Amino acid sequence: MTIGNTLFAALASRSFSRLQSDIGSLQERISAGTQDPRPSTDLARSIRLSAAVEQRAALDRFAANATTAADRLAHADLTLSDVSTYTRELKDIVLQMGNASLTDEGRAGLRIEAEALRDALLSAANRTDGLGQGLFSGYGTEAAFVEKGGKVVFAGNDGQTVAQLSESMRLPTGLGGSEVFMSVKTAGGVRSLFDIADDLVAALTPPISRASVTASANDSATLSIAAVRGEATLRFTLSGPLGSAGIEQVLPGSVEDAINAASSLTGISASADGTGALLLTARGGIEVSGFSRSDETPAVLASFTDAAGTVKPLAAERFHASKLTVALDDAVSHMAEQRARAGSLAATVDRQKETITARQTRMAQAVAGLEDLDVAAAVTRLQSLLLTQEAAQQTYVKIANRSLFDYLR
Repeated sequence: MTIGNTLFAALASRSFSRLQSDIGSLQERISAGTQDPRPSTDLARSIRLSAAVEQRAALDRFAANATTAADRLAHADLTLSDVSTYTRELKDIVLQMGNASLTDEGRAGLRIEAEALRDALLSAANRTDGLGQGLFSGYGTEAAFVEKGGKVVFAGNDGQTVAQLSESMRLPTGLGGSEVFMSVKTAGGVRSLFDIADDLVAALTPPISRASVTASANDSATLSIAAVRGEATLRFTLSGPLGSAGIEQVLPGSVEDAINAASSLTGISASADGTGALLLTARGGIEVSGFSRSDETPAVLASFTDAAGTVKPLAAERFHASKLTVALDDAVSHMAEQRARAGSLAATVDRQKETITARQTRMAQAVAGLEDLDVAAAVTRLQSLLLTQEAAQQTYVKIANRSLFDYLR
């Protein structure tokens, strides 16, 4: 079978074009130093490479998450450090407050310092991370803490931001605002750090700064109970010749009846004196102490007048320097615990970052092994293709010349 000149030329041109394409592609691969990425060239290698590239992308995401988590926890640690400092400074103010020689001017100066520290606590509690997300607001986007009715309340939620640091590890990237600032365990129960600071400010402010937490008299005294708005439970300790008893009464209600119900324990009886106050009588000493009221109002709760006419306003026991010192000691310990928790999370993130970095290095090596070209083999292949191209060109010229000779003959 004879192939016509036109068909021969077309087939040769197509063959040369394919050969030239293979040579050009191979030259590009040698220049780039990478394998041909097309699955058709090596399906098994292509599948492994695709899986390795996908794993590398996942590790890059884990690394980015770890960086964000480390940044957020660093912000939290700095904030908790500041809060711990403010809490210790509040305790220092309490220690100064207990100085018997402290003047009214000195007390006013301490109150200003305490108010500034209380405001600093609120500002710290509402700090954000590098992305503008509240450190202690949970999933909330607004301020974590707000003032309502003269008290600081938690306005965030209990949501916990987490970071995916591996295929199986999800780690919290912060602490809950309610647990950090609103859950200080004290002898008087669980209290917020802001309430303790507010108590110190109130203790340095008249009339509480001029009030006592205990008062005593012999044989008789007058006790006036402060009125309440709504309903609240009043508690205090009454001590007399026979012993002591805890008095508890829901106000507005009859404190007189509550005192007389305990007369067998205290030896003290009470009667209305016609002015709204109670006349306390006993054959011996009379003492009142340990006042508290369920509404926790920062106000004078009662006044005590002895037989000589000396009047003592009485405030809740929690405003006394000794009680404030203990409460702030509890707060300092609480903040140290919270900072240790944040530090533990940060250390875990750091360890995981090292693990991710090591995995990224190994994965980069694996990808390189699948992508990198065997240059020596490629050069040998290129030389073979170039020789084939040269031989084909020579053959084509010979055949073309012979066809031309036959045509001219």
